[in-house]
Amino acid sequence: MNVFVVSMSVVSAVLVTEAGPSFTSMSTWRLPGTSSEVRWLEIHQIEGTLFHISVLSRVKGQPIWSLKHLSAHMAITEAALRRSVSGHALKERMSYPEQYNEGYGQWQKLRAEGNAPICETSVLECAHLSP
Repeated sequence: MNVFVVSMSVVSAVLVTEAGPSFTSMSTWRLPGTSSEVRWLEIHQIEGTLFHISVLSRVKGQPIWSLKHLSAHMAITEAALRRSVSGHALKERMSYPEQYNEGYGQWQKLRAEGNAPICETSVLECAHLSP
């Protein structure tokens, strides 16, 4: 009996307009790093012009699975997100969702109380990261 294995990968198309890239859920984007650290973000959810992201990093030269959550969840405006990224982070991997889900749950509780933070400047500024 012959067995055939078919491998398929999902690639999200990103349209580039005059205003910049069109962001999609489950996509990764480059952030300014440091001399020793690579940084990127993952878009988990989009609510109109509000994006729910995770901010990640890894030490340069380390395996791609060796990542660190710098911010498990951040709500950010589209304008602030556009100011923050410099293109797709094609070589970085998505993280497991548990830390994001916990952070998002905490943010939802704050939102219900009317106290949910929303980043309106840049990812680096809101996460208190130096360039």
